[in-house]
Amino acid sequence: MYLRNRYYCFVAIFALLFSLYNVNGKCFANNTNSPWHIQDKAFMQLGASWAFKIAYSPDDKYIAVATKVGTIIIDAETHDSISFLFGHKEAVQSVAFSPDSKLLASGSLDGTVRIWEIPSGKELQTLFTTSQAVVSVAFSPDLKLLASAGTYDNNITLWDVNTWKETKSLVGHSKNVNTVDFSPDGKLLASGSTDNDIKLWNPSSGKEIRTLRGHAYTIYEIDFSPDGKLIASGSGDNTARIWDVETGKEIKRLAGHTWNVNSVEFSHDGRFVGSGSADGTTKLWDVSTGKKVWSIKGHSRGVKSVDFTKNSTVLASASPFDHNIKFLDVATGEELGLIAGHGRDINVMTFSPDGKYLASAAWDRTVKIWDVAKFKEKWTLRGHKEEVNSVAFSHDSKLIVSGAHEGDVKIWDVSTGKEIKTLKAHSDSVYSVVFSHDSKILASSSWEEIKLWDVDSWGEMKTLTGQEKEISGLDFANDSTLLVSSAYDRSVMIWDVATGKMLNELIGHGMRVNALDVSSDSKFIVSAGRDTVLVWDLASGKKLWDLNGHNWGVTSSVFHPDNRLIASCSWGDEMVMFWDVETGELLKSLPGHWDALRSLAFSPDGKLLASGSNNGIILIWKID
Repeated sequence: MYLRNRYYCFVAIFALLFSLYNVNGKCFANNTNSPWHIQDKAFMQLGASWAFKIAYSPDDKYIAVATKVGTIIIDAETHDSISFLFGHKEAVQSVAFSPDSKLLASGSLDGTVRIWEIPSGKELQTLFTTSQAVVSVAFSPDLKLLASAGTYDNNITLWDVNTWKETKSLVGHSKNVNTVDFSPDGKLLASGSTDNDIKLWNPSSGKEIRTLRGHAYTIYEIDFSPDGKLIASGSGDNTARIWDVETGKEIKRLAGHTWNVNSVEFSHDGRFVGSGSADGTTKLWDVSTGKKVWSIKGHSRGVKSVDFTKNSTVLASASPFDHNIKFLDVATGEELGLIAGHGRDINVMTFSPDGKYLASAAWDRTVKIWDVAKFKEKWTLRGHKEEVNSVAFSHDSKLIVSGAHEGDVKIWDVSTGKEIKTLKAHSDSVYSVVFSHDSKILASSSWEEIKLWDVDSWGEMKTLTGQEKEISGLDFANDSTLLVSSAYDRSVMIWDVATGKMLNELIGHGMRVNALDVSSDSKFIVSAGRDTVLVWDLASGKKLWDLNGHNWGVTSSVFHPDNRLIASCSWGDEMVMFWDVETGELLKSLPGHWDALRSLAFSPDGKLLASGSNNGIILIWKID
């Protein structure tokens, strides 16, 4: 154990020193004279991955979703993504719209509150708090105050919305404050804490009015009723409760959850309370009777947040664990819609040649097809028994093929999302699939073998052997006469498609090669190895550049459509890096992901880059 700890300490120190060298070394400095304008912030996140908080705007036009990476703004009617608010350095825990729906406040684990213009997504202000993490924010109904609460200081901070200056600090809780909410008339502010108490405050004077006691564990969320006479609370004691504001007495105890009640919300007509729990259920309660109306096991794991539409007909629930947002009919509990993301590691992504779709494959055994224009999921392709390792579009964008760990290759119709055929392709995991540029041949790879398939008949044409371990990457030259492959045996090989013979072996990687890409003009190969990124001349097999900038574990490297730019990513440093093909110079490094990066893909027009990580998150970056 001692030696192992010493090893991990050594690795950590080495990584730190290496990262400092990357920052300060001339070779790794960002080039401000780059002909490309690569935005520093992602402008879109696909799916609802790691959704911690969901909130409807008061005018019911927008939905804000607080996620691990940023805040997604969604059209409430169509569920299309409108904008992505990226700026916090850590996960966003709370969001709140202003009463006029023109502003959004977001609170984060980075200890800041950020103010955004809606719907443009422009950041207007950053508020630095004394909290280690801001977990709740709320606007006053008159839009004069913003309340924020969080961990470490046990206090509530009130901010003047006109100046964004701190006006008061409400002191009284003995532990972290987890939730704040203004009464509809703005005369009261309620707070719930890890000390099990709910406190009512006068926001004008900053004085405590009374304390509501009864919960046996942490208060996770509170909400005022529309008339301001009641408060609903959710607690770690597995109950939701309804309190009389004037007397501070408990009126109803809503018992039925088997784990923490993370979220409570009154419907806007005051008839119901919705609750979401760590037990994975969303429940609807009748306020007048305290009885359960319905209970839905809508999420595979815990529900973190619930919210009603303004007309009280729809209850939305969000989970950071199954990466889904569900929309439930209040009258029946029936699911009306779904916003989903991948629940597991994203292994690979690719854009369709016509630029209309982005396909992503993941460990959750699914392939998702995203509508690029709307940044909305179009299809989820289910049928694989194990994780999906690779996807590829045909060059007419009509077919998509996927390869999975069980050894199957599946062909799907893009227009319908229906499975067309399953090829029992390999006895071991399928690591890569790719169509030839004329879409007449499909190549698939597994352990030590590559198979070529006739697309018209889906019959096997030939098997290519010569690499000794998992064959991780495949790509055709643009005339479809050559096939390039990479493998875990550290090799990159060039094959004659007609004869099946290996023409050249490119030696240079010291560790396994995880992926490769051939430039669209077939002049270059880029290979992503666990050790580095190498650029090769396809015709001669000569190594041109060693793009040595990532700490370790490079997982993907792809050419920009103009063939002058390479993007690479790593599971070691969680960075996306951009390189000049002609010089091998590092142009820019983009942080943003908080988990290992697995895949990159440029859109056909080169204006977008998609990056996918182990936490199921896909970010979209603009390149001008």
